[in-house]
Amino acid sequence: MFTNRLFFLLILMALFVPACAPQTSVEPTSKASLPATSSPSSAQIPIATESPAPNPFAGEKAWVAYQTNRTGEGVWLIHPDGTQDHQIAKDFAGNLQLPDWSTDGKKIVMTSRNTGGTEPLYEYDLPTETYRQLFACEDPCVGDDEPVYSPDGTKVAFIRALAPFVHSDAIGDDVPSDCGLWIGDIATGEVTQITSNPECNREYNPRWSPDGSQLTYWRDPYENGMATGTAIYIINADGSDEHQLTNPGDFAGEADWSPDGEWIVFDTYPLAEFNHMPKISNLYRIHPDRLGMEQLTNYETTDLRATQPQYTPDGKWIIFTGVTPSSRSLWAIPAEGGEPIVIAQGGIYTHGTWQP
Repeated sequence: MFTNRLFFLLILMALFVPACAPQTSVEPTSKASLPATSSPSSAQIPIATESPAPNPFAGEKAWVAYQTNRTGEGVWLIHPDGTQDHQIAKDFAGNLQLPDWSTDGKKIVMTSRNTGGTEPLYEYDLPTETYRQLFACEDPCVGDDEPVYSPDGTKVAFIRALAPFVHSDAIGDDVPSDCGLWIGDIATGEVTQITSNPECNREYNPRWSPDGSQLTYWRDPYENGMATGTAIYIINADGSDEHQLTNPGDFAGEADWSPDGEWIVFDTYPLAEFNHMPKISNLYRIHPDRLGMEQLTNYETTDLRATQPQYTPDGKWIIFTGVTPSSRSLWAIPAEGGEPIVIAQGGIYTHGTWQP
């Protein structure tokens, strides 16, 4: 159904296909363009390494949900020590991706693709191993994307695309006429539009603040078919007071809120936008008031990039996707920075999220 940049090519290609050889494109901005940072000493900043170390997650029974194209686009579960890797919802007629856990750890909400019609959200129940469509997606709804549960478990924030398709000169392609941030009530099925973005100049990867009062996401303004930057924003859950956390020239994206609300972690040159134009990608964290930014990784080449960070429920670790020219692997790093470890290596493992 989605043959446009935003809901098929970008998601399908950027998240699953191994990166191509680097292409010529806009160069990274200098570190001086970022807000003032403090960071660990050079000895503490992790450099690309895969040296073996004791696994702090040995015997951990929580699941990490992730997406892969191993058997077609799907969502899989793995323990943090790398054991019991398996697919869920194998009989789904289409593809599932972009998982997010409910606050009780019993359900997973996912984006659907290639369903033969509109592409709504689905919720998977772990105890019963069943799934259901979460919200109605009827004309002019084209599809829903990037779902995330609210902290109290009663709502889901997501991106909805609306017909008709229109041509965007900035993007150089046909796109939905409007893509906005929506919030759905799980109990009633009612959905409410929070933002409206003509020509789909939209929000990406919304994430709730721990108290449920705000969301963070990122945008990628386009000109002449290329992103001119990426920037992180914060908005109130009622759609008021959208404000910018980083500058577009910093190329920041794929943000997540720490469980205590003190930090927002993000990557540079987010994978969804810079998969086939590989750039040096690192993790940073910053306070929601724009103060005290810290660099958590210091990879200096595209041989290993740190992308798609998400906090663990206890806030002690950050899961991220380690990107090489031929693979996407699940890694974890202490929340304050330090030596990262591999959870699942090789192949395609993306969008890892830890079960509460």
